[in-house]
Parts: sequence; structure tokens; C-alpha cells
Amino acid sequence: MNSWSPEATAAFVARLESAERAIYPLAMTDTDRYQRAVTLVGLLSRHLDGSGSSPQDLEQLRPNALIRMRGIASEQAIVLADLDEEALVDAALAQRYRVLRAESAAHSEDAVMENARLAGESWAGLEAPDASTMGFATEQRWVDVHLATGIRLVRTITPDPLSGHARFRIELRQSGPNESGMVIDLEDRQAWLEEAAAIRQAVNDQGV
Repeated sequence: MNSWSPEATAAFVARLESAERAIYPLAMTDTDRYQRAVTLVGLLSRHLDGSGSSPQDLEQLRPNALIRMRGIASEQAIVLADLDEEALVDAALAQRYRVLRAESAAHSEDAVMENARLAGESWAGLEAPDASTMGFATEQRWVDVHLATGIRLVRTITPDPLSGHARFRIELRQSGPNESGMVIDLEDRQAWLEEAAAIRQAVNDQGV
């Protein structure tokens, strides 16, 4: 993706998320408007497939996307009069932005894994807490992948909502980022670290 200031990106993403949130409540209050809105967002999203490579690119596409959406509405005989046109465009841009984020993450993971292989490592760290997840205000998460097998070791620390004490979890995902195999919950940090180390060794032995 092209570079853009963090503030501009944050404002852009917040606007897209707000647009999406404004659409979904219509399903409960006005099903006709909801169906028209969702249809237009879906059709415009297809039109945007392959467009842009950054938030800045998508922002620049917005005026033309608005014109195209009006064209789609006319072609499909969809009434726009009681819909927020700019919000619909932003909702479609949100879908395109998620695709760009996923593609960027995949490319980043590939680079991290290749660098780890070149360094002779058995595991590559794909994810770790950043400044926004420091402390116990939110979940802290580490994701490592075993290079020989693709097995992912996911470790998390989350606060207990009642006691405020930390909860420690380990997940071993056998294949793909969303397929969970073994899950272990622990209450002690040292036990959590030792269990993760033992799992790493077991996976290393299995992958040899």
C-alpha cells in the first residue's frame, strides 16, 4: 500500500466503519431500504474489485464511485431518494479496504516467513502486541508459525472482566489461520510460557 499519514488513515477507516454501521440497523427498522442499500453496496463493491492499493487511492476513487453507484441504481431501477448515497459508497469502499488489508497481511507474512527460513529459524513470529495493546486494557496476542508444517501457535493474555486478573491461553492451529486444534487455558504466566515451549518442541520433533 502507498504511504499515508496515520491520522488520515484512522479518519478514513473510522468513516468507512461508521457508514457500514449505519446500514445494518435498517434490517430491523426498514427492510426495503436495507435491501436496496445492501444490493447497491454489493454491486458497487464488485465494480471496485481490483481498484486502488491504499486508503489514499480509495479516497481518490470516491467521487467516481459515487457517480458509478448512481449509474448502477439507474440501471437496476433501485430508488436512491431515501438512501445516504455517500454512506453507501463508503460501505463499498470498506469492503475493498478489507481486501487490501488481507492482501497486505498475506504478503507481509510471506516476507517474514522467508526471512526466518533464510536465518535458519524453525518458527516465524507473525504477530505481536503493539503500542495499542500494551497493558491489560485489551487482549495481547502473539502468533508464531512453524515453517516446516504451517502449524500456528497462538498465545493470548486477556483480563478477566470480573477480577481484572490476567488469563493466559494457548491455541495450536493445525492448518490455516482460523482452524483451531488444541486450546489450553492457564492462570499462571510461567506455566503458560513453559507449556508453549513444550508445544514448540513437540511440533519441532514432529516436523523433522
